[in-house]
This record gives sequence, C-alpha cells and structure tokens, in this order.
Amino acid sequence: MSSADDANVSGSYRQLAEIYHDLLSRDSLEQVLDRLVKTVTRLIPVESILLAETCADEGVLRPLVAEGTWPDGFLATTLPFGEGLIGLTAERGRPILCNDAHLDARAGQVAGTPVNEPEAIVCVPLVARGMVIGAMSLYREGEGQVFSDFEFELAQRFGDAAALAIENARTRSELRELSRRDELTGLLNRRGFNDVLASALADGKRQETPVALVLVDLDDFKRINDQYGHYAGDEVLCQVAAQLARAARDSDSVCRVGGDEFAVVLAGAGTREAEIVAGRIKQALAETTFQLAVADVKQTASIGFAATDTSSARDPEQLLGEADRGMYVEKRGRLTEPTPLKLVSEQSA
Repeated sequence: MSSADDANVSGSYRQLAEIYHDLLSRDSLEQVLDRLVKTVTRLIPVESILLAETCADEGVLRPLVAEGTWPDGFLATTLPFGEGLIGLTAERGRPILCNDAHLDARAGQVAGTPVNEPEAIVCVPLVARGMVIGAMSLYREGEGQVFSDFEFELAQRFGDAAALAIENARTRSELRELSRRDELTGLLNRRGFNDVLASALADGKRQETPVALVLVDLDDFKRINDQYGHYAGDEVLCQVAAQLARAARDSDSVCRVGGDEFAVVLAGAGTREAEIVAGRIKQALAETTFQLAVADVKQTASIGFAATDTSSARDPEQLLGEADRGMYVEKRGRLTEPTPLKLVSEQSA
C-alpha cells in the first residue's frame, strides 16, 4: 500500500472516530438518524441510503430513513426478513457487498424504482447487545459504480457506531419517559404534566389553537387511608386513574400531579371540550363503586377547568391558576353540604 493510501486509510479511521463521538453525543433518536445520514456520506459517498429497524415479532424491517431516489410513501411500507439484500442481512446478521446488484437474483425490486438500473449495494446489520436491531443499505447508482473492500469494511464499522448510537438514544428516551411516569398509576407525573402542558401551549400559540386544562381533586380522600390503610388508598387511586383515562379523549394527556390530585391536558381544545371531559369524569366517578379488598366505597371529586383562546397565549401558571380556582369553588360548595361516610359495604376480615 502506498503512503498516499496509508494516509487515506488513517484519515478515514480518524473520521470514523469523530463520527462515533458525534453520534453518541446525540440525545434523541431523531437527532441520531439525522446525523447518521449526514455523516455516512462524508465517510462513504453514496447516492441513496436506507436505514431500517427490525420488528422481530412481525418478521419485517420498518424503514426509519430513506434518502435519495425512493418512491413516495416508501417510509410507510415494510420489508420482509429474508427478501432483498437488506432483508437477507437482517435475517442472517451478516453484511453483504454486491457490486452488480442489478444482476443478482437476491436483490429485490422496490416498486416505483427503475428496473435493471446498474447499481452497487452494501448492506450491513445493526447489532446491539448481540441482537440485530436493524440494517443499513448504501447505494451507488450507474454503470461501473462499485464499493471497494475498504469501503465495505468502513461501512461495517459505521454500522457498529450506528447501532450503538440508536440503542443509546432509545435507552435515554426510555429513561426520560420513566422519569415522567407515576410509578403507582402509570400516568404522567408532575414532571410529565409540566412538559406536556408547556408543549401544548407552545404549539397552541404557534398554530393559533386553544389549549384546555381539567383539574381533579378527590374529596376527603384522607379518610380512606385513615380507615382502610394506604394500600386501599393506592387501589382507589389506580381505579380513579383508569376512570380518568376512559373519560378523556384519546389525544388528551392524563396526569397525576399530586397525592390525590389529577390533571387532563387537552391540546387543541377549548372551554366546551374541557366542560364535556369534566362532565364525563364527574359522571364516571358518581356511577362507580370502587371495589377494594376490605370494602366497596364511593369517591367523589371536585373538578375545575380552564382554556385559552386563539387570541391569548397564557403561560402554564396562568392556566393552572384559573383551573385551580374553579376547582376550589366547587370544593368549597361541597364543604357546606353534609358529608356522609361513602361506605357501600364492608367485607368481614
């Protein structure tokens, strides 16, 4: 190998080391995928790139990134394991170098792409923790286009970096999501609530759409913990959480923001929608008997709601304060009424 070749190889490996560092510094999967496309073309010039994740239970690859000459709607398709070069790579976990892909019977034909067009393809598996989590294909199109053995090796090393970066981003995302979830009910916790409310308000301001908030505070919840114990109280909280999730719309974010306090964030909704959801929650709680291990009990709640409109951009504290005031107006009204023990039946020990 000549000194010039040695310099090129050394430069390529230095660049690959920089790419490792760059990819691993990215937090989100979207950032990682964006950098993957941009950095691989610096390392190995290509016309098209396909990066797909495995869906082992379905036996298919699902495209994540398709840059270059791909038909419209391709990202919504799936690729079966064992079919086409990328499908074989994913199924067998081994890389493939094919400099005459248009003549290779193993190569599949993607609908909407040119037939029998000369092209060279490199496919590498993306392996993390001993599992094939995806595959990547690089394409050079046109007569006489080939990948060298050294480029094939670089593609494999890049695939190692890509797999590690993707797995790292997913792990970070899972940890972030866990930190946003209430361990008992599985709902978003206070941190998750703050995130979704701020995001909904920012989107609402940008798109000129309203945002609504419903607050739910359980009435005299302490009596359940005092009379039946905290395990019984936890049972009620979980059942209330399930009722709220059913009463909310599919697009709403249901949160547990405190011990016995809940919230529902309604993106793109105004006062009328908030009132409807609040009504459904009130009705659901009124009609539900919570079945505990020690007793069957009823549980009411005080509910308040508020909404922005398209001409105002209230911050989270303003919207929260308005809904909170509405909730406590209702709670004060309840405190003026007799408060019977809402015990339905008590089972013998």
